[in-house]
Amino acid sequence: MSDIVKTVKSNSHNTWNSIKWTDVYSYVSKVQSQIYKARKDGNIKRVHLLQNLLINSKAAKLVATHRVTTLNKGKRTTGIDKKVLSKPEEKLHLALSLSLDGKALPIRRVWIPKPGKQEKRPLGIPVIQDRAKQQLARLALEPEWEAIFEANSYGFRPGRSGHDAIEAIFLNLRGGNPKWVYDADIKKCFDQIDHDALLQKLCTFPKMKQQVKAWLKAGVMEGYANSPDSSEILETKMGTPQGGVISPLLANIALHGLENHLMNFVAELPMKPHPGANRGKATKKKALGVVRYADDFVIIHRNKEILRLCIEETHKWLATMGLQISEEKSALRDARYGFKFLGFKITLVRKPIKGNYKVKIQPSVENQKSLLEKVKVIVRKNRAISSYDLIQMLRPKILGWANYFKYCECKNTFHSLTDKIFRKLRAWVFRRDTRNGRKFIKERYFPSGREYYFDESFHKDNWTLVGRKKFNKGVVKEVFLPHIVWVKSRKHVKVKGDESPFSKSFYWAVRSVKYSPYSLRITKLLKKQNHSCNWCKKSFTEFDSSNWEVDHIIPKVKGGKDSYDNLQLLHKYCHIEKTRGDLKK
Repeated sequence: MSDIVKTVKSNSHNTWNSIKWTDVYSYVSKVQSQIYKARKDGNIKRVHLLQNLLINSKAAKLVATHRVTTLNKGKRTTGIDKKVLSKPEEKLHLALSLSLDGKALPIRRVWIPKPGKQEKRPLGIPVIQDRAKQQLARLALEPEWEAIFEANSYGFRPGRSGHDAIEAIFLNLRGGNPKWVYDADIKKCFDQIDHDALLQKLCTFPKMKQQVKAWLKAGVMEGYANSPDSSEILETKMGTPQGGVISPLLANIALHGLENHLMNFVAELPMKPHPGANRGKATKKKALGVVRYADDFVIIHRNKEILRLCIEETHKWLATMGLQISEEKSALRDARYGFKFLGFKITLVRKPIKGNYKVKIQPSVENQKSLLEKVKVIVRKNRAISSYDLIQMLRPKILGWANYFKYCECKNTFHSLTDKIFRKLRAWVFRRDTRNGRKFIKERYFPSGREYYFDESFHKDNWTLVGRKKFNKGVVKEVFLPHIVWVKSRKHVKVKGDESPFSKSFYWAVRSVKYSPYSLRITKLLKKQNHSCNWCKKSFTEFDSSNWEVDHIIPKVKGGKDSYDNLQLLHKYCHIEKTRGDLKK
């Protein structure tokens, strides 16, 4: 740490760019792991001591500033002051002046459309200084709460994903018997959380509590300060605004305890969970399933009456946090008729021979229509571009969708979508060229007798769209659009309930490679590089997975090929440093 301190005290213009980010991040990660272990041991005094040490360290301030000004996608989104920090000296000045001082400026509220709906939801955008302070607070609070969060909470948590939630539902539904499901949605969760109840539940040291309270009470402004269309600052009496760095963590803290409360509730009920079961508390708890992803959750049970009692108890528990269930979006359903969760359709289907039930999970019809609509819009709006450029636009959307839904029974769905997408592409091809014969056009865009390598397999196909484009120095590059059916279905293994990346256990080193939810390209590079960055030689972790970038060892502008021999996986900050060096050369 002494080298870090010496570096940031320098007044050199290039100080920010010369910081060794791997050392800074390593120090922060080390203290976070200590906070996690102290909370696991129940040593609250040590937790607060380490949190104070972290928020006052220059390393944590540098990391907080680095994430919001360099790594985050919203780094150029402005708050009410219209300020964006892009110069190295500005970033360094913010980092050195950062502190949790109990103050907060109002947030700028914008309205964004909900996916697939006409209604809009509010997004609160803090100023860049408050975003850095929120990141600093999150660095200290997150490891403490990760040590005690419930096993089946999966949204906005490191090392957990929506696929873990779907797998948890599968494990609760399997067994061959029909079950009832309460599919619930909390009404305006982020906007309705009771501030006093949240602060009491946070139970942190005074400095942190005062700062969190300042963010909660900061107020909302439509538009910018000192602009003609800005309105007065609206007081915020409840809720934690969506868009803040710390908002997802605060929402998870507010909802923490629901699963354990319901488990203890059913354990005390006098009735059996189902005929033939014993009356033990462990059996009663095992019969109940509670799976939550952010503010969406499901409650699963074989006994409809017990589930109704759980629903009533859920309403009471949520009321203590100022929250309530959205009756329009929530319903008690028979799992045999299916329900939707995180884009998947989950149904209990009767087996024809044995007569018992199996769990069937597949992409929902709405999500299939959404993908086809996106493809349709891209194809329709880009009738004049080259097939090369069209493929570059379609490939990430199609494969991104397929990689999300490949962890289910997707084979028939992928076959159907392959045919529908192909029909749109074929129409696009024959519409753009009416002078030549159809056989000539077909061979130009869909060459026959070709073999394509994708997803670790070779595919012979006569109707795969291929595009070529000439670049500088006469270099011609070729790409193809893989059929969605080429994406293989895979089994996802749910994360262990009591595991967290903050523990730094060997479990994560194995899981990250074997059961990673990443794209095929990233997964192959992880294995090839032994799960470490080629630039800084540090191991990749679940915390920085959103900031991994694929780099061309020999840049494409210098003739580097887009092949695995010329690709490497780097941390985003390592990639920036490497690119800066390439430009100097």
